[in-house]
Amino acid sequence: MENFDYPEMTIWITSTGRMELLPETIESFIKHNTYPNYRFIIIEQTMTDVSREFFALEYVDNDATAKYLSTLQERFPDVKMEIIIQPYKPLGQMYNQLLSMSGDYFINLEDDFTTVCDPHDQIVDSIRLLRADPKLLGLRMDLRDETIFEYCPRFPRTGCKEKMKYTIIDTTCSGGAQVMDTAKVKAIGGYCIDHSPKDYGQPEFQQQAAMRDNKMYTAVNLKYWGFLKHMGRFGIRGGDRSWTNIAYDELEKYGWYGDGSKRVPKPHKREWYISQRVDNGKP
Repeated sequence: MENFDYPEMTIWITSTGRMELLPETIESFIKHNTYPNYRFIIIEQTMTDVSREFFALEYVDNDATAKYLSTLQERFPDVKMEIIIQPYKPLGQMYNQLLSMSGDYFINLEDDFTTVCDPHDQIVDSIRLLRADPKLLGLRMDLRDETIFEYCPRFPRTGCKEKMKYTIIDTTCSGGAQVMDTAKVKAIGGYCIDHSPKDYGQPEFQQQAAMRDNKMYTAVNLKYWGFLKHMGRFGIRGGDRSWTNIAYDELEKYGWYGDGSKRVPKPHKREWYISQRVDNGKP
């Protein structure tokens, strides 16, 4: 795209030793991405007495993960990356650590998103929108059935900047699978650190509250279908999330691109996806 300065995009990877997911998260992004100015910050958190109490340890292999990470820079010498291996910190502390090291914008890939197509244009347009709208904090990057957003009563507001329409979501600000504006996140106080280690999602809930207090919002750019697909069957605490895998598989198969002229509306709701689960987590 012409007249674009390509500010740094920092790619967060927040790993907890889930080796069945981590390589795909990192390497699929490297494979597909052509946005030229990006840098990985990969934090591998090793288990402590505290985290062992609530993590699903059967999915954790810190030793194998550390071994994999030790070869990563050599395998991808042209990719900028910082790799940190440290004992477990509560989520808010780790997020603020990453925030302090980030460039102008960041995407939190966590450790269980696969990149399914080149994110270049979506990243560029996201940055353009974030610059154009001071109240816009982030834009979702994962696969979406946009028919549930556009004209949806739950999200009735739309914005239009830079010749792009986006649906405003004032209830979601997890930081995961979103392009976020680093300076804006810092300006609303960063992430909450005053929480129990077991209250894993509290920093994200706190940031949502701070976002709303500052009359800010996140959004979905209706020009794009998304480039990230969730692939983790289980959450870090062991909860079954296989229904999301089924939903994302459907989106990848039947989703739409561009202005939505090829959209295929889907009647399914969350309960339908859950009903498709079987013991191995696959439909």
